[in-house]
Amino acid sequence: MTRNIEISFPDELLRLVDEKAHSTGLERADYIRAVLSKEVAGEPSITEILAPFRDQVANNGISDEGLNRLFSEAREESYRERRSRRIDER
Repeated sequence: MTRNIEISFPDELLRLVDEKAHSTGLERADYIRAVLSKEVAGEPSITEILAPFRDQVANNGISDEGLNRLFSEAREESYRERRSRRIDER
């Protein structure tokens, strides 16, 4: 079960939260949830979870543009496979 809560943030803190969320590739709510989970439940942070992947990318010399291209190609391939399966099921 999940519940919604409303919290007031000072503008500067909200700006910092948004910057951190953006740098991790998460939406604001997902980032806040991850930070709270780490602090309250002792779960690993997004940075800790992504560290091995980021290290591998850095060690392989993949640029941001190359990484974006890699993900775009994988997303397109996945879309084509799902679409093909739906057509085959008809």
